[in-house]
Amino acid sequence: MNDRTEINQRLADLYSVLYFCSEQQKAGRIYVFTIDERISINQERGSLLSQINRDNFPHEIRNYKISSALQVKVQITLNKLAQTNLWHYLKDPFTDENN
Repeated sequence: MNDRTEINQRLADLYSVLYFCSEQQKAGRIYVFTIDERISINQERGSLLSQINRDNFPHEIRNYKISSALQVKVQITLNKLAQTNLWHYLKDPFTDENN
């Protein structure tokens, strides 16, 4: 993934599924991802952020992707969010709140 638009979309998707999982836990419902899965998702988020950080030298850029099994679970969650119209509850982490 090299295109900044793709990276931003991936970051937004990963943020959305983690946020949804956290909201499920707060409401006392069964959580979507285990602690280990959340760690893996955050590892990929960190990797993506290192790829778009202009201050990083090439050797500092990390390349990490979640497992294919976890990707299936992320995609199912994204589909559920889209089908149940829960997207409006999620904030885009890339918008400026001051605008």
